[in-house]
Amino acid sequence: MNSMYFEDFGIGQKFITSSRRVTETDITDFIQLTGISSPLFMDEEFAKKSIHKGRIAPGPLTFSFAMGLFTRLGIFEETVMAFLGMDGMRLSVPVKPGDTIRVEIEITEKKETRKPDRGVIKEKYRVINQRDETVMTYEMAHLTKRRQ
Repeated sequence: MNSMYFEDFGIGQKFITSSRRVTETDITDFIQLTGISSPLFMDEEFAKKSIHKGRIAPGPLTFSFAMGLFTRLGIFEETVMAFLGMDGMRLSVPVKPGDTIRVEIEITEKKETRKPDRGVIKEKYRVINQRDETVMTYEMAHLTKRRQ
């Protein structure tokens, strides 16, 4: 998909990413890289006794993969000017090793700015697993180029 400008987006417009499998190695590598070390992520025996009944992926890993999947769509590749913020992140179902996730993005708001070369796009993200369960939701805003 090509980069989209502010004018190209419509309220309610949806995008769906490709999917990605979350592996044991992904979780281990992420833990080592970030230092987010909890037995829920690292110790299978401990995690089996938890409410999750096994190891789970850290929420920040799920978010990182979701953002990677979104980025691959290419809709902001050459037109995004800035990431303005994120609101309302919720994790509703844990992601476990072997799960496959994809992301559904909906454009929820468009706002012109005082500067004629840019506008604000707000999006709602829903991360979904292979069982069509919503595992994470959040909202983001991006400053995006306008056509001139």
